[in-house]
Amino acid sequence: MRQVVAPTRPSARGTVLRSTLIFTPFLAVTLGFAGVIVQAMVDDGVSTGRVIGLILVGSVAVLLAFQVVQSLRDLFSQPVETIGLVERRWSRRDFFLFRNDYLFVGRIVYRVQPEEFLEAGLGDTVRIMHYPHTSAVASVEVLERAGQQETASDE
Repeated sequence: MRQVVAPTRPSARGTVLRSTLIFTPFLAVTLGFAGVIVQAMVDDGVSTGRVIGLILVGSVAVLLAFQVVQSLRDLFSQPVETIGLVERRWSRRDFFLFRNDYLFVGRIVYRVQPEEFLEAGLGDTVRIMHYPHTSAVASVEVLERAGQQETASDE
């Protein structure tokens, strides 16, 4: 699998920016709640409820911080190109409303547009331009169809 710098589509960068803008306020609020719990532990002492609350709020904060850091890293990076075989493809519905399509290429799961999902078949060799940390997809191009490889002995 090879990765090189590739040009971008505005929609992929917009996805990364949107992710940063959505998750950063939630992280700030979560850290505020963690601060309140820690302050209560310092002022009134440690209790089981406060420890459990701190563990729960801390876990959410770690997950949000990971997403924010990955999004910020992608804001300051360029898309890369990954070439590989489509090893798996599937669709699922989120909240029974939104259908999302996924391709598994080179040990990474990419969420793609419906047109790109229909174009790329199982076993096809594809070129995916994406941001390296969030895997926000800029474009998918089918380079070679599965079962259509020609060799010298076939001619």
